[in-house]
Formats: sequence, structure tokens, C-alpha cells
Amino acid sequence: MVMSKDVEKIRAQLEDLGYDTAVRDSGQGMVVEFDYKVETGTKCGDSFRIGISMHKGVYPEYPPHWIHVSPPVSDGLAGGVKPYQTGDGQEWVAMSRPPSDLWDGLPLPKKDMKNYLEGHMRRFWSRI
Repeated sequence: MVMSKDVEKIRAQLEDLGYDTAVRDSGQGMVVEFDYKVETGTKCGDSFRIGISMHKGVYPEYPPHWIHVSPPVSDGLAGGVKPYQTGDGQEWVAMSRPPSDLWDGLPLPKKDMKNYLEGHMRRFWSRI
């Protein structure tokens, strides 16, 4: 499997944070996935399989755009939601939830997976 430099950077940063990752082709691009324990919102304490993927641009200048979740959840927003199933039958939902408002204000050294998870992912789950 050929990974882009962007995907490889995301994967390496997540592994540096202690996550065991896997990379798969979603048919619309490469997804870095890992087990994630929710820290906020109504799902606090629950674990999900999470995937993140790019839409366009170069990481870390541009943040990951898509959040993939299995089993699927809803954050109540109608736009940018794509349910799908992997070849092994696992149900997923991909949601277009770019963190531009948070990411754009960060200096380049802070544009990393640690800040993505602490800022954007926590905010995402707080809305569910």
C-alpha cells in the first residue's frame, strides 16, 4: 500500500501519541484509523474506531478534513455525511468536519495530531 507523505505524517504523529494505527483505502482516499476513547459529550467513556483523512492540501498546512466513525454516530449536522461499509462488513460514517477555525490560528509547529485531537476531536464529540 502506497501512503502519501501526508498520511504517513498523520500516522506517525498518532503513533507517537500512543495510538495503534492502521491505514486503509476508503475508495476516496487513504484513512488513518485507530481506537479512540471519547472524553466529552454524551458518549464520554465509550470507545469507537475513528478514522481521519485529508480532502485536499498538504498536511500539516491543511488539517485532516474527514472524520470517520464506527459504529456510526450523528452530530446532528445534515451536510457532508457519507455512510459506508468496509469490505469486512464494518459500518462507518464519514463526516466532513474540517477544523479550519481552530487550525488556521495555530502556528505551524502546533499544527499536529496532538492539537487536532485535543481541540477539534474533543469539540466534535462534545456535540454528540
